[in-house]
Amino acid sequence: MKHLLLMTQQLPLFIPINAYCNEQGWFVNNTTNPDEALLTLTNQPVAAVIWDISSTNFDQTQKMMPDIRKHLNGPIIILAKDRHPEHAQQLFAQHVDDYLTQPYDYPELIAILKQRFWLYDQISEATVTSQETADNQSLEDKDQISFHNLTIDLKHYRVLRDDQDLGLTPKEFKLLRYLMKHPNQVLSREQLLQGVWDYDILGTSRMVDIHISHLRDKIEMDPQNPQWLKTVRGFGYVLKSEA
Repeated sequence: MKHLLLMTQQLPLFIPINAYCNEQGWFVNNTTNPDEALLTLTNQPVAAVIWDISSTNFDQTQKMMPDIRKHLNGPIIILAKDRHPEHAQQLFAQHVDDYLTQPYDYPELIAILKQRFWLYDQISEATVTSQETADNQSLEDKDQISFHNLTIDLKHYRVLRDDQDLGLTPKEFKLLRYLMKHPNQVLSREQLLQGVWDYDILGTSRMVDIHISHLRDKIEMDPQNPQWLKTVRGFGYVLKSEA
């Protein structure tokens, strides 16, 4: 499920946007406060921002845009009462994706979002593929690597702490290695199934949860309060490169 952030103070605006987005299976987080919007972006994954700039002073909008873009790898759609060419130019220079004016065509907004999601996905997949190639080459060049207080023995498929083998199963080792290739990236259960199980006929999201739990029991000092392998509620899991 994609989570979108809508910032507006207009009730007649966010009601239809919520309705149209919900039809797509997207959850919309509504806010009227730019600072709250930035806090949301900082603390949870957001797929897109829809910003009604008629609700905020333009100077404030322009000032906050770099911070919004810094925390968002997804489309920023600007909504405005009418078009100001100078404002549009300044916002596009700050990497917004679209600038729409009233009267809003909500099916068109949904179509724009779908197209932008597709484009960002293509860029992300190309980047991940390139990074995975580099990471795989780096791993292949080494017999072992260190991760926090663990030693990952890539030659013998073992994980050690203080020279003690933690007893990971082959699947747990593969899961850890896949997570290490994507540090600090929130991975859905479906992504883990594809990356670790290759969509095995027996693969289910429940299987992912079970293996994550077993992996935590072995690599975390306090599995009930994990420092590294964290659950992102409603999204999946993330392996922190820094605890």
